[in-house]
Order: sequence, then structure tokens, then C-alpha cells
Amino acid sequence: MHILSEENNDKNVQHKLRSVQMNIFWFIVIILTTIIASVVITAVAISNNQERAVNVGTDTRTEFAKLYSVYDTLTENYYEDVDSDALIESSIRGMVEGLEDPYSEYMNIDETDEFEESITGDFEGIGAEVMQEGSKIIISSPMKGSPAEEAGIEPGDQILAVDGESLEGMTTTEAVQLIRGERGTDVVLTIQRGSGSPSDITITRDTIHIDSVTYEEIEGVGHISVNRFQQGTTDEFSGFIDQAAEDDVDELIVDFRYNPGGLLNEAITLINQFIEPDTAALYLEDNQGNQQEILTENERNPNAESFDEVYILINEGSASASEVFTGALDDLTDVTIAGTTSFGKGVVQRTSEFKDNSMLKYTNTKWLTPDKTWVQDKGITPDIELINPDYYRIELLTEDEVFAEGQTSEKVLSIKVALDELGYDITNFNDKFDAELTKAVMAYQNDENFEADGIVTGETTTGILSDIRDQINDNDAQLNYLIDYINGDMSIKEIEQEARDNAPHIPPVIEDEQNLNDEEE
Repeated sequence: MHILSEENNDKNVQHKLRSVQMNIFWFIVIILTTIIASVVITAVAISNNQERAVNVGTDTRTEFAKLYSVYDTLTENYYEDVDSDALIESSIRGMVEGLEDPYSEYMNIDETDEFEESITGDFEGIGAEVMQEGSKIIISSPMKGSPAEEAGIEPGDQILAVDGESLEGMTTTEAVQLIRGERGTDVVLTIQRGSGSPSDITITRDTIHIDSVTYEEIEGVGHISVNRFQQGTTDEFSGFIDQAAEDDVDELIVDFRYNPGGLLNEAITLINQFIEPDTAALYLEDNQGNQQEILTENERNPNAESFDEVYILINEGSASASEVFTGALDDLTDVTIAGTTSFGKGVVQRTSEFKDNSMLKYTNTKWLTPDKTWVQDKGITPDIELINPDYYRIELLTEDEVFAEGQTSEKVLSIKVALDELGYDITNFNDKFDAELTKAVMAYQNDENFEADGIVTGETTTGILSDIRDQINDNDAQLNYLIDYINGDMSIKEIEQEARDNAPHIPPVIEDEQNLNDEEE
């Protein structure tokens, strides 16, 4: 019985071994079959261009299922051939626009090239920074000496159309592409200033080289103007600090008017010219409320100590990196700020570049001054308020418009202000074209050898605007006010009152909400 039991056991073992071998064999066959089938199916799908986007990542990113489904529906069922790349590009652009953030945008390859040109300081166009305010495209700052400034473009002007093409629904990047063009070509901007009627302004494009920093000595006062924070700005600024010290000036003005910002790292190194190393220049705050202290790293410029007083001059076009610098020196030193309230941009953008050289620019942090003040929508209020005279704010006039005695228009007040500044006495400052204005117009036309008919149109209009622009270029009112104060000609109270007295008819425009689309990283 024992021997029989062992034989039966041997048979059972052999049977189990054969069974295991059979199971392994079929398991391997099934695995190989599955792999081959998967490869064949995938190859067929690719060859027929029928792989479905919905299969990509939907197991873990279900929030994209609708997006993929729409893409598949359009590419497979739309009645004409579909440019799939265009669908993807517009999807990305729409995603960014969904933020409703005027500072965040997706840029294709061409737009990225233009962006990079703008931060190096050379491009062809009219020389104006634009921003998006809701659905509006607004001039934030014309650049000094640019065709835009020469044409009379002012901060706050709304661009309604470019060469007759409406900008409604466009992003700032799309608007800029229409405005820019080859040097020597003309572009017509339809501009609305305040609540005035739209006007067409023809501007001849030019090569725009932004001199990041300029320097001059005026009546014994050093004047450094920083026009934009771009690559190399701090190096240029440092050289002019040294120049001002060599000129032995006691007071220095750092001018940020119409400076829309630029590269944040340049603002930090510029602050470092006046501030010791390891000092908080600003704080960056993320969406969780975490604050990162940004410290100065280098020794300050020893020549920065050679001035008795440092003044910062700002206006409504001073934004972003300009405010970073101004806010830091206001908190950390006894600097005096003059001018008008700055723009109020308290957020920072970063850029992410993709392999195809397209780029995403998005807001990722707030920035706070060293005392942790956030300037967003509030700006920086000057210690000395210096309002520009009325003639800086006249309405845009076009040569096609006709103004004659008996008419009533807001633009008539601008004509009166302009002629009064040019030396033709006006006593009735209102919106009525009266006999007094007709007399002043005829006197101006006689002096310019125009037909003296007392009507403002054509060459009379362009002549008045050109002469006012020359007056503004030759007479920097805010700078002159500040220099008069520095040299002891007037007290703060007296100089502020004089500025107000010179602006009785056209009050400065104060924006309730301000946004700027500049390039800052």
C-alpha cells in the first residue's frame, strides 16, 4: 500500500508540472498577442491620422475632456479642412484671456520676437506703450522723442482703430502688430481722448531706439532721465551718476515720467546704486500669501553719497519698475518725490518660452515696497504736486474738422487754451466759438501767412498743434517748477500754487481703474 501511494504521488506531480508548463505557455502567447495587437492598432490609427486627442491624459486630467472632445469634433466633422495648429493656438490664447488679466498673454513666434526686440531697445513703429483696460486699447505712455509724442499722443488716449480696422476684441499684442511697421510708412490711428469725439491721427513710423538713460545739467542741478528699464539700464545710470558727481552738482533729479517699467532685475540693481547690500528692495507675494524678500546684492555707488538732495520726478505714465524704484527709495531714504501720482501697477509678470519659441507671459506675484505697501491702482503720491499747464491736455484736433464762429464744442476750449498759450489773448474760456476767438484765429493766420478767414481747419489746425508741441518740448513745465524750488526761487506751497494757477481750465484726467500691459519679468 505504501509503494502504491508513492507511485500515485509521482503521477500527480508529473501531471501538475505539465499543467504549469501549459499555463506558462498560454500566458506568454496571450501577452505577445496583446502586444502585437496594440502595435497594429496604433500603427493603423496613426497612418489614418485618426488618433483621438481625447485619449491623451484624460484618465488623470478629466477637466480637459470637453476641450479634447471639441477638438476631435471639429477636426473630424467640420465641413472644410481644419488647421489643427490654429485651433490649438487659439485654445491657448483663449485660456489666457480667460484670466481677464491685461498683463498676461500668449505670444506666437512673431509676437515673441517683437517682445524681445522691445526689451533690447530697438524696433520700428511709432514709439508708444499700450495697455488693455477692459476691452479698450489705451496709450499708457508715448516715448520721449518718438513719432507718437511728436504727433501729440498722450497717456490715456484710447485707440479705436488702426488704418480703419477696429481694435474691438483685440489684445494689446494684436494691436501692436497693426501699429508697428516699416520705417517711413504711415499709420492712421483713430484716437479718442476722454469724452471727446474720435480723431484720425496720421503718424509716420520710424526706427525707435530707446535711450534707456539720458543726463543733462540744468541750472546747477543734475537731471538723469530713465526712460525704460531694459538690458543695460543700470550700467548706463551708474555712468551718469558718476558724471553728475564729476560735475559737482549738489542736487540730483531722477526722472521717471512716462517710464512704463520693464525688467524688474534692472530696477533692483538701480535701487542698489543708492542702497547698501543685503537690504530689502521689495517683497514678492505669491497667491498663497507667501512673501519673498528681494535683497540688494552689490555695494552701492559711492558717488550716490555726493549729493545733498535726491529728487524723483514721476507722473501718471510712471509705472511698474519705475514705481518699484520710487517706492524703495521713498521707504529707505529721505528722497523727495515730485510730480503727479504714478500709474499704480503692483504686479509682476514672468515669461515661459516653449520649444517652438512661442511664449507665455503671466502675472505670478504682487510686489510690495520695503514697508510692504501695495501700489496697485493707487500709485505713489508725490510730496510736491506739480500739475502740468492746461495746454498739455488740449483735445486732439484733426485737419479735416472745421471750427467756426457760432459753433459750440469741447474742442473749442482747447483751441482757446492753445492760442492763449501762443500769445493770442483769450478772456472767455468756454466751449463757444465767439467773436473774440475769431479775432485771435485771424491774428494767428496772418502771422503764419495762412488765409485769414478766422476758421480753424486744415493748415491752421496743424499749425496750432505743431506750435503747441514745440512749446511743450521747449518748456518742460514740471521739471522747471522743480528746479525753481530746488534753487530756492519758491517754497513748496508757492510752486504747487503756481502749477495749479496754470491749469485752471482743463483739469487733469484721473482714472478710477488703471491697468498697464508692459513687459516685465
